[in-house]
Amino acid sequence: MLTTRFTWSRIQIALASLIPLVSMESTHANQVSGHVVDADTMTPISGAIVTLQASSIKDTTAADGSFLIQIGGGTDLVFVAAAKGYFNTAITQTPPATDMTFLMPPVPQDDNPNYLFRSPQQCSACHPNQYAEWNGSPMSKAGLNTWVHDIFNGQGTSGGLGGFVYTRDSEFSEANPASECSACHQPENWIAQPFSRMEGPQDMSYPSTQTMHGISCETCHKVADINETNINYPGIFPGLVTLTRPVPGGQVMYGALGDVDFSAVPLMRASYQPQIRAALCGACHQDKNDPSENHSFDGITSEPTYIEWLESPYSNPQSQHHADCVTCHMPPTGETDICDFLAPPLMRDRATIRSHRIEGTTPFYLENAVELDMTTTLTGTTIDVDVVITNTGTGHHVPTGVTVRNMILLVEAWQDGNDPLVNPLTYLGNQMVHELGGVGNPGLGYYAGLPGKFYAKVNHNADGIGPTFFTDATGIQFDNRIPALASDATQYSFALPAGVDGNVNVRARLIYRRAFRFLVDAKNWTRDGHGNTLNDVEPPHYGFLMELAESSRAISTDCLGPGNGDVNGDGLLNGRDVEDFVTVLLTSPSGPPSVAFCAADMDGDGEITLDDAGSFITTLLAE
Repeated sequence: MLTTRFTWSRIQIALASLIPLVSMESTHANQVSGHVVDADTMTPISGAIVTLQASSIKDTTAADGSFLIQIGGGTDLVFVAAAKGYFNTAITQTPPATDMTFLMPPVPQDDNPNYLFRSPQQCSACHPNQYAEWNGSPMSKAGLNTWVHDIFNGQGTSGGLGGFVYTRDSEFSEANPASECSACHQPENWIAQPFSRMEGPQDMSYPSTQTMHGISCETCHKVADINETNINYPGIFPGLVTLTRPVPGGQVMYGALGDVDFSAVPLMRASYQPQIRAALCGACHQDKNDPSENHSFDGITSEPTYIEWLESPYSNPQSQHHADCVTCHMPPTGETDICDFLAPPLMRDRATIRSHRIEGTTPFYLENAVELDMTTTLTGTTIDVDVVITNTGTGHHVPTGVTVRNMILLVEAWQDGNDPLVNPLTYLGNQMVHELGGVGNPGLGYYAGLPGKFYAKVNHNADGIGPTFFTDATGIQFDNRIPALASDATQYSFALPAGVDGNVNVRARLIYRRAFRFLVDAKNWTRDGHGNTLNDVEPPHYGFLMELAESSRAISTDCLGPGNGDVNGDGLLNGRDVEDFVTVLLTSPSGPPSVAFCAADMDGDGEITLDDAGSFITTLLAE
């Protein structure tokens, strides 16, 4: 028996020693490894991404170009190596596999000025869904934006010569008559002829094919590099944007997917460009003016959006909030196939196929940009309102973009049966909408001087006068916009009507406007730059309603018996009533009667005393 136990013990030990070997053999069976190297120099490429195609299984190469990927098995699997500046390179392999070597050809860095951009319609042959999303979008119509033409030379609409016109009013119009509008709004024209004037309605050729393309497929997908140290340069500007337009017989298409291996020169050859997700957007959504007119662009920020994002937690890959421009402005479409030419189709994760409509100030985005919280408190003689706006839904300030964009918080209080703009309660505070909210009839959307707050970035010129258009700005008069994840709190107090029973209504509206109201009026704009209805001049809000909070509180001239302690009038007796009880006790112990007063008068004797305080505490503790 002893011998049997000893023998079995040795067998157990032997079997246990084999477990790591079996595990190791299993691991190797599901493993691929190797190196990624430059095909010309045979030097290792660090930071390249090797991906099992159409999956999230990937590895990033080490300093020696090595990679190691664990997978679940399979045969004839496609692995794609991608690195900025190189053509994507694929190898088909059945695991296990070691010493895989990806020889990655560098993308030629020459830029052929004679290359003709392909039309978006040509791209639609393989990418019909992406074309359909882009076609008719603000991106596709960037060169036709009537507001841009009105600001540049007043030729966009019939009222365009009203208000500021760059070619007439800017101090820089003589030295720089073309400005740089074309670098963003008509990039194909600018790329073909840098520093050229924007084509406009005054030109016989308008709109040319290039202008009709707006910001086209190849405008973005031919960008090899964004020099982020010069991110404040405007648009497709030398020193900021590097294009690699191919010579005849060559081709390159840059994109954010690092596992595309389809190649059909001269139509398509893929190269990974991670900057397309954010920095590329910054080319047109981040710039400063150029007061020295020496192309240093070190003046006042005109488009601030990219830096606002870069300085927020959203730009940090380690943050729980991490998101980039593509995450928000190019949401998944629900499709699983990005190219109609492939047979069989390459099925992808729905999260990787993104919309090419690229929107920003549509109702969906405006309604989900911020959260507005409003609380109301009744005292003996006033109704006090606290409003907190929190930027929970954007990765940049709100509002953002060109400096004419603005928001108005409007806080109103009125009795039942009255018009809040005609017969409001008397306002006791000094927090009011700035004159840029519009001076005039509140019933027509001129809200200056009303309770609330105006949010914008307002520039001034060399004489300290603002607002001024960004080209002529020398400083910032004020900038009270709300950064990403930040909150802005304001307080308001209205006098309660004496000797009146009924309800007092309170409403807080947050309204988005595309331009300062005086500028809209000066140019007689009734449509936005793309021909859509302009909410700024449309009732009932005279702007787009982003957020709305409403409350109705009962007031009374008489108390009907002892109070119940619900001093804040929310239908509950709890700790939230304590502060309001103390306020009534200290500020209006003898009335006049109000909902708060009556609720605090626990013994019903018409006075708020320490006896009421004792009864209040006893009742509160009994709850």
